[in-house]
Amino acid sequence: MADKIDLPGPEDLAVAEFAEDTPEPASATKSGNVAVFCGHMFNTGSEAEGILAQRIADELEARNIAVGFGPLACGADIVIAEELLKRGAELNLVLPFAEGDFIEESVLCGGEAWLPRYKACREAAKSVNFATPADYVGDDNQFAYNTLYAMGLAVLRAQKRECEAVQIAVVSDQFASFSQTGIAGTKADMKLWQDLGRETVAIPAGKVPRDLKFPAREKVQGGTRREIRSIIFADYKGFSRIGERALPDFMNIIMGRIAKVLHDFGDHVEFRNTWGDAIYAVIDEPRIAAAIALKLQDELRDLPPDLIPDGAVAGMRTGVHYGPIWVGTDRITGNRLWYGGEVNRTARIEPVTPVGGVYCTESFAAALLMEDCKDCQFTSVGRVILPKNYGEVELFRLERGSA
Repeated sequence: MADKIDLPGPEDLAVAEFAEDTPEPASATKSGNVAVFCGHMFNTGSEAEGILAQRIADELEARNIAVGFGPLACGADIVIAEELLKRGAELNLVLPFAEGDFIEESVLCGGEAWLPRYKACREAAKSVNFATPADYVGDDNQFAYNTLYAMGLAVLRAQKRECEAVQIAVVSDQFASFSQTGIAGTKADMKLWQDLGRETVAIPAGKVPRDLKFPAREKVQGGTRREIRSIIFADYKGFSRIGERALPDFMNIIMGRIAKVLHDFGDHVEFRNTWGDAIYAVIDEPRIAAAIALKLQDELRDLPPDLIPDGAVAGMRTGVHYGPIWVGTDRITGNRLWYGGEVNRTARIEPVTPVGGVYCTESFAAALLMEDCKDCQFTSVGRVILPKNYGEVELFRLERGSA
């Protein structure tokens, strides 16, 4: 068991130090490029580790890296983080799930000696970002989602700094992947980055030892699985003040227009549900989710007068998020059901969204960047406190692209 470490609460999630309207931290105003890093885990204490640290330092110098984003697993991640700090670069950590679980799963698996080094890097980091506050559930999607999130943050920061974003990867052909699905791990991370047409700086790990011991995890039963998807929540502000005679018009006009939009996007809409005035949809791709959210607002620009209560602001508020969620069977209805903490998080975004607007999370914005979506743009609205104790997160206003 790990030594006690102070863990952040939900209010510390998705720390966005680098929104478009946020000044550059003083520690990172010097010229230099941005790196997103990854690498194989291994045990500490070998001569090969010292040689590897020097290789990393040399590459960071050669690439003039001033800002880094990545996780903090034992082995390559911690060594890269240490070398970033040694050169005075800004370190931004991106962790995939609850920190206690991450320490047990990805730090202590390489031995207790990594823990003080983990703590030292965490303490010196400029920011600690959590892809999700959820527990680790033995799901490779949690690691894959974190990778995408870290990459998106790095690209966002590079755009702000008007510099290059590169991937630093410590890799060795002698290391087999511990991923059971192939969607997570260093090789998968490298492929994802290179498929985007971006550059990877591959650093050979050398003969570092890799006798890793992972905690036992029970497999989820009942045919339930995890997937990374885009999530849309929307509701109609002013619905409770609509008169009884106008409710059929609401269902026929408002909900009818929404239904048509969802229908027009076909199989991209993998799940949909509604109750009263609320809409919940699961979409396969972020760029499609963005298009749907914006199209819904377009269709609801002109509202019949009887659906706008006197003295009230009426219209749809839409929140969009991207993350790993459960998909299984609703035991009551027998239908397919998508659910989980990230669904609940999305439901807390739409109440703080202005009528007629679309707000999205930083992870959704990062996913759009990774898809190189040109059809929409996003602008930071700052850190917003979500209802029902869901913490304070960075949100973005989603709009159509200017091109």
